[in-house]
Amino acid sequence: MQTRASAPGQRRTSIWPRYDAAVTGFRDYWYPATWSRAVGRKPVSLQMLDEQIVLIRENGRVHALFDQCPHRGIPLSVGRQEFAGTWTCRYHGWTFDLQTGVLKAALTDGPDSPICGKVRVRTYPVEERFGVIWIYMGDGQPPPLEADIPSEFLAPDTVILGRISMQKGNWRYACENAQDEGHAKYLHRYGTIATLFRLMPAWSTVKVIPDTEGWISRETKSISYTEEYGELGPWPPKLWWKRRTRGSRISMRLPCILRNHYVGTLKNKFAWHVPVGADHYRYVQFYVVNGVRGLAKLKEYAYFWTWFRWVQLVQFNGQDTWMVELMPETPPERLYRPDVSITAWRKLCEHARGAAPEAPPLAEELARLAEEQPEAAVDELAPRR
Repeated sequence: MQTRASAPGQRRTSIWPRYDAAVTGFRDYWYPATWSRAVGRKPVSLQMLDEQIVLIRENGRVHALFDQCPHRGIPLSVGRQEFAGTWTCRYHGWTFDLQTGVLKAALTDGPDSPICGKVRVRTYPVEERFGVIWIYMGDGQPPPLEADIPSEFLAPDTVILGRISMQKGNWRYACENAQDEGHAKYLHRYGTIATLFRLMPAWSTVKVIPDTEGWISRETKSISYTEEYGELGPWPPKLWWKRRTRGSRISMRLPCILRNHYVGTLKNKFAWHVPVGADHYRYVQFYVVNGVRGLAKLKEYAYFWTWFRWVQLVQFNGQDTWMVELMPETPPERLYRPDVSITAWRKLCEHARGAAPEAPPLAEELARLAEEQPEAAVDELAPRR
């Protein structure tokens, strides 16, 4: 059903309430924060899901605390360590247990300070895997890290390489871009080495289906490489050096993960669009290859550092980050047929971990969406905020 336009200044009620509310992310998940090598003897302060966190390494183990002393709000990241297993605020010497966050001493109030044990700073569960520091942003007991890690990372003889960068824009728009069916056929057609010799489709129709391990995946129903656009003429022009390639299978998974599987290979490109605040996200990209060892492993390292990192993760995906940065906070939105991929992602967000969703089971929703395609994406018009 199409929503009715609102009067000027009046907000419309979205059909995706959980998606709209998640401006700074879904909390009950593990997120990649930074490379393990980035946290050494000095504390590292970073923002995730609109919270400032300090990472402190002691005896090889990383601890994560809310980066603010509850006394006067001074960042704990400017503090120092006075005693093993603790961290001390630089302002008044309030000293917190790294494991629990409980105030163990207020140094400038003496050893019998009555405030001790009555104050604590929030701590976050931390894991280190694949050379990456992962932080659980929810409350309560976290699930195993493996619950939020794609199985491709856990397979034996796997090469995992990547790039982390900070980008402008909201994380939800970045995820929508990742799942967006239509943009690659035009945006990436020009200005990238990755598509210089690749024959790109002019248009296609897709359906989105539930896949294994919580993924939703795009499946192509029809495809065309050149068409007559009425009186405008043919498009795109035929270029003799362009060749068809195997292509890839695009999938999305909560909380913010893209998987681009290169069909016919054991290679994947993954990306986490980690919320930082309302207008920034941390773009964590991985090149993951299964079943490699010895010389083959060395070849993948060489391929990544001499070609894939620059061509794919920087130049090709740089076009995506450019569009997300340019997208206004309250954009006009009139969806068209290829946006069924975006609609499916928003439906998935309504089933995020946490409070029980009011939405119908995801499989039922996607099945209905598949039956209604291609009209479904057009009919389900709603604002994103």
